[in-house]
Amino acid sequence: MSFPTIFDWLERLQGLRGFTAAYVVLITAVLVVIIWDWRVALAALAAQYFFAGLLFVDLLDPRLAMVKLLAGWFACLILYFTARQVNWGGRPEDVSAHELDNVAPEKMFQVGPLRLSASLPLRLLLVLVMLGLIASLFQRPDFALPAIADTMSYLSLAILALVGLGALGLALTSEPLKAGLGVLMFMTGFELFYSALDQSATMLIILAAVNLGLAVIVSYLVQMRHAIPALVD
Repeated sequence: MSFPTIFDWLERLQGLRGFTAAYVVLITAVLVVIIWDWRVALAALAAQYFFAGLLFVDLLDPRLAMVKLLAGWFACLILYFTARQVNWGGRPEDVSAHELDNVAPEKMFQVGPLRLSASLPLRLLLVLVMLGLIASLFQRPDFALPAIADTMSYLSLAILALVGLGALGLALTSEPLKAGLGVLMFMTGFELFYSALDQSATMLIILAAVNLGLAVIVSYLVQMRHAIPALVD
């Protein structure tokens, strides 16, 4: 029995492509912005890269689209191990409570089994405003992104969602990991748009390297941010 090829998998995933993939990308982008729990946000980003990969297939050779997907998942893996090293943003195991007296934690409140950020209502409001702007722009009859065919308008929706919500996610937090997730979403939107203009393998490799570089930078900033309390005497 032969192992399925990329083209076999794409045929099996046909029902998830097009507007379905664009809507899932939009939903995961919303989750990354409003959910404070790093585990959920990283899982949403990993799922977003998968469905963004299905969108890249409409612009690139499937084997090149796979490179985009793998680069995104490697970035998620880097951030996952970093998040574990800093105890998912909580108090490190080797740091006592009194060492964090000078550090102002994110205010949280409990809703059943969930711990939610106190800034969640503001995030929800701003996300709704951004979604309204995206919807109004997308539904304009004269709206069209350069190099995006009318038959692939779902790509425009995904690009608007990733760029708009990515920028919003970056603006709403000073936490390096959450801000980094916003930057990575923005980059995915930019790459989708750029892939419609230029399908060269060289630029694909450069942009994939930029993604991984950003993940490494975010990882370093997260470790520095959460190592500082350990130095407080």
